[in-house]
Amino acid sequence: MTPAAPKSQEVTDEDLAHAWIAGDEHAFRTLFQRWRDPVMGYAWRMLRRREEAEEVCVDAFCRIVEGRWQPSGGFRAYLFTVTHRLCLDRIRRRGRWGKVRLLLGSDQGNVSSPEAAAIHDQRLERLETAIATLPDQHRAAVLLFYHQELPSREVAQILDLTDQQLRSALSYCRRRLRNELHPAEEVS
Repeated sequence: MTPAAPKSQEVTDEDLAHAWIAGDEHAFRTLFQRWRDPVMGYAWRMLRRREEAEEVCVDAFCRIVEGRWQPSGGFRAYLFTVTHRLCLDRIRRRGRWGKVRLLLGSDQGNVSSPEAAAIHDQRLERLETAIATLPDQHRAAVLLFYHQELPSREVAQILDLTDQQLRSALSYCRRRLRNELHPAEEVS
C-alpha cells in the first residue's frame, strides 16, 4: 500500500509577504483577500462608520504596498497594529473619543423563538453599550482578543503593552463588564 501524499501546507502570511516583496503580485492579492474582511470588521467596530472603515482598510494595505512591513515581524500583527493606529487617528480627529459605539456581531446563535431572539438582541445591546464605555485601549484589547481572536502576544504587540499589562487589562474588562451587566440581568 502506498502512503498517502502529505497535504500541502497552507502558505503563511509571511511567505506571501516575502513573495510579494520579491515581485509576486498574486501573493499580495492573496494577502488582501485573506485579511480584507477581518481588517474591515475591526475598523468598522472601532469607528462605526463604513466609509471610514473602508478608508482605513485601504490605508492599512497601502502601508504594506509602500514597503513598511519588515520581514522580521509577523505580518498579521503588523497589519492590525497599523489598522488600530489608523482607527485611533480617525477617532482623535473626530473628537468623539468616548462615544464610539461598538457592535460585536449580529450572530444570534441558537435562538429558538422570536422571544429568545429579542432577549438575545437586548443582551447584545447591553454588552455593546458596556464595551463602548471602556477606556479606549481596553476596548481595543477586548475587540482584538475576543472578536478578532488574535493571540494575546499579538494583541500586546499591537497595543504596545507587555503581556502582563494585557492580561491585567483584559481581567479589568471582564470584571467591569460583569459588574455592569449583572444588575441588568433578570433574576428568576
